[in-house]
Amino acid sequence: MKSFRKLPVLALLSVALLVVSSSAVNATGNTIRVNGASSLATFLDKCKASYATATGDQFSGYTAVGSGGGKTQFGAGTVDIGLSDSENKNSDKPASMLHIPFVAWPVTVMYNLNTNKQLNLSTETVAKIFAGQITKWNDPQIVADNNKSYQVPVYKTKNGEVIKDKNGAPVVLRYKTTRTYFTFPDKKIIVVYRNAGSGTTNNFVTALNKLHPTIWTKPGNDLFSTAFPGSIAADPIGFQGGNNSVAMATLAQKTKYSITYNEFSFAKDYGLGVANIINPAGNSIAPSTEGVLGAFSVAKFAADGIVTFDYANKLASQYPFPATTYAMVLPKYSSAALASGVKDFIEYFAYQCPVVTEGLGFAKTTKTSDLGKIITAQLAKIGS
Repeated sequence: MKSFRKLPVLALLSVALLVVSSSAVNATGNTIRVNGASSLATFLDKCKASYATATGDQFSGYTAVGSGGGKTQFGAGTVDIGLSDSENKNSDKPASMLHIPFVAWPVTVMYNLNTNKQLNLSTETVAKIFAGQITKWNDPQIVADNNKSYQVPVYKTKNGEVIKDKNGAPVVLRYKTTRTYFTFPDKKIIVVYRNAGSGTTNNFVTALNKLHPTIWTKPGNDLFSTAFPGSIAADPIGFQGGNNSVAMATLAQKTKYSITYNEFSFAKDYGLGVANIINPAGNSIAPSTEGVLGAFSVAKFAADGIVTFDYANKLASQYPFPATTYAMVLPKYSSAALASGVKDFIEYFAYQCPVVTEGLGFAKTTKTSDLGKIITAQLAKIGS
């Protein structure tokens, strides 16, 4: 693995804006074949040039086919790295494959309402909305969530960066009290869901099931329709599907009174509101880097790289709908150069790309955090 150049933040930001041709950048470096999760499409694209500058490598073939497609292509051997937002349990997966949870981000609840006010939703309310048990925006439970005071963590910072404890959790300096008075329309809620296999869906519905098993009664999987605790067909107006992240955001954008779940960056790009989620500690938590790192600080990391979130933990800063993207890799590659290139790709996008893409919702992970330690341990298993 090369010791690639770690550029200063301003340099990284400048490089990320350059349009650099692949052939010019990669005269002697590796070309890493990568495909999979659509959740990282914007993330990878924003850092493509700076990655090439820092490592001398390039990646090719990324068409954001989704987590399911990433698993399929990795199993078929047509990519060097498959990306998935959920564990690869396919029957054709390589027996010795490794999961590396290298990117952390929040599954974000977004909505299309004509308001500039901050929407707060408890995890129970979210579960009931997406399960079809709450169907109107002026439902008493939604009204109750938004007409009372909440504590919002304010994090301790140094030189503009949030200070983290030894486990990677942000250090809370104090709490501020917020209160929103909301008048909701007597309108039907339109749920926009992913109607194709999706790791984002898996992370979201798994959290709903773990937090509220009597509401979301089925365990999580990649298909919303399969995990749904009822019949979507029974309400074709109230439930509308999109086959990828862009399609979901587009549908939510043009559908007034809709609600959906997606990657954070789509909210700004499509003019959607972002809900704060009331966590088990009772605090109003935004889908931010700090909230996600809070969730990872109390998660369990298995030796095989699989992350198990403690959704019900009452850590003050935890965002209740965390997600990770796994790099699916082999322990042995055809050459030492390719193995080194695979490691460099994962390291760059785990630690440096979140700096370049600050504001898109991807967490800035450190090597000393629990997540950083499992990344290091998994990378050490890759060779030729």
